[in-house]
Amino acid sequence: MKNEINALIMEAMKNHDTVRTESLRAIKSAFLTWQTSKDNAGKEMTEADEIQILKKMVKQRQESVEQYLAAGRKELADAEQAQIDVLETFLPQAASEEDIVRAFRQAREANGWEAEKRNMGLFVKAIKAALPNADGKMVAQVVQSQLA
Repeated sequence: MKNEINALIMEAMKNHDTVRTESLRAIKSAFLTWQTSKDNAGKEMTEADEIQILKKMVKQRQESVEQYLAAGRKELADAEQAQIDVLETFLPQAASEEDIVRAFRQAREANGWEAEKRNMGLFVKAIKAALPNADGKMVAQVVQSQLA
């Protein structure tokens, strides 16, 4: 993805798309920071690492949007949202609520688990394993709605 990012930065600069350019540079910077950290010295970045970094960047910007809106700074919130839109183009499509419900039913049938609150952790773990691109909050909400 690194080579693709560099090419996209050049393209965005030629098109004078400042939001896209800034977002792509932020991605490049985050990847470089990951590579140069002591924990990752000598490691090759995997696609899972890239996705994890992008998800973290989106989450940080979503928190900023909430804070800006709470402070009445809509223009700053809009700028952060524009960057979120660019970042999300690099993330795989998130699992839908129907996909999560289907995974819940499959986990229940495959493992013979009772649909009780004490088994919530088991269901969440199984669903996250089956659907790694599912949003954790949505998984928890769907599982809770399916439990007795």
